[in-house]
Amino acid sequence: MLKRNINLFIALYAFLVIGLETYIYWHTQLRPWQPITPIGRIIFYYSFFTVLSNLMLAFSCLWLTFNPNCNRYCFKVIRLNGLVGVIITAIVYNLILRGIHKPPNTLLLFANESLHVILPVLGILSWLVWGPFRRIHFNVIVGSFLSMLIYGIYIFIRGYITQQYPYPFINVVKIGYVKALYAAGSVFVLFLGLALLLWVIDCFRRRI
Repeated sequence: MLKRNINLFIALYAFLVIGLETYIYWHTQLRPWQPITPIGRIIFYYSFFTVLSNLMLAFSCLWLTFNPNCNRYCFKVIRLNGLVGVIITAIVYNLILRGIHKPPNTLLLFANESLHVILPVLGILSWLVWGPFRRIHFNVIVGSFLSMLIYGIYIFIRGYITQQYPYPFINVVKIGYVKALYAAGSVFVLFLGLALLLWVIDCFRRRI
């Protein structure tokens, strides 16, 4: 019962925070470089790796609330994407972006800390304690990596069309393609490394 309640709490918490930011970005252009139209701002908002990672974590937790023994391939890919994604979110933001990103008001400060610190910690701890395990294997990692690759292609195509990129270290307009692709490649390598690490932990937990 506790496991289901924790998963439900993580899911609802993430949906609440993302819903709050969605409402704010729909009604307000907070930065001059953000899209002018509400639809444009929402598309831009949902292009952030942080938002998508937390959404996948939330959907996987909600899925587990109602079907704790789920073993479907699509669930396993979403679950792995969410877990690895929020780890990368926490690492990249707190090591690289925290010093240059200042939320303009209290509500967005709360949402920012929730998506970059609180939810990643809750998500990983809940997985380490309750799993479910036996859900990570080679084909799942391949599926997750391919979805990550599709996301990267989308970001660069969208950036080429709109000249807008969600993160400064992949902003081709400011740093050029060589540095942007190198940074993106580094994130892909980190994603693959963390996915393999979770696979090792998953295998270890199966034995105990």
